[in-house]
Amino acid sequence: MRRLSTIVFVAGITVVLAAPVAGATGGEGGWVPYRTQPFDAVGRCSFTVHGDIVQDEEEVRTDATFPDGSPRIQEFRGPLVIRFTNTSNGESAVRDVSGYGRLENRENGGSAWYFDGGAAIGVPIGNTAYPSGEYIVHGRFRYTVAPDGTRDLPHLHANVENLCRTLA
Repeated sequence: MRRLSTIVFVAGITVVLAAPVAGATGGEGGWVPYRTQPFDAVGRCSFTVHGDIVQDEEEVRTDATFPDGSPRIQEFRGPLVIRFTNTSNGESAVRDVSGYGRLENRENGGSAWYFDGGAAIGVPIGNTAYPSGEYIVHGRFRYTVAPDGTRDLPHLHANVENLCRTLA
């Protein structure tokens, strides 16, 4: 069973929260506009983190599909800037999470992301492979989601900020 990962990429993305723009047709190389929607991240910090999109010029293309037509490999690129706000105390921070990302969805429901640039990555409380938090990550790194939903950043060559601390 395949399922989408929850992350704000950051060509910048949030796969579950962003989608190709309706009616968009493939441009050069099959790239189409992709827009991240405002979101509320619950269960990553001890408070809810709200995300407002400040700038979004992302694009996505699908490089391979499963037999049912769902995406197997996708690439994301472009500018994405998000204002993150602690809904409990009003503290906020604007972060540029622009860059490039490649998503490989696996037949078993897991997935792997490969990033060069930035990403906003949510790791839920109770995760066993990597500490929970709402992370801003910049650099070259991999992010995995196991079939059971466990998230990990196994090859992290990047700068990492945990917004749970920044916005507390």
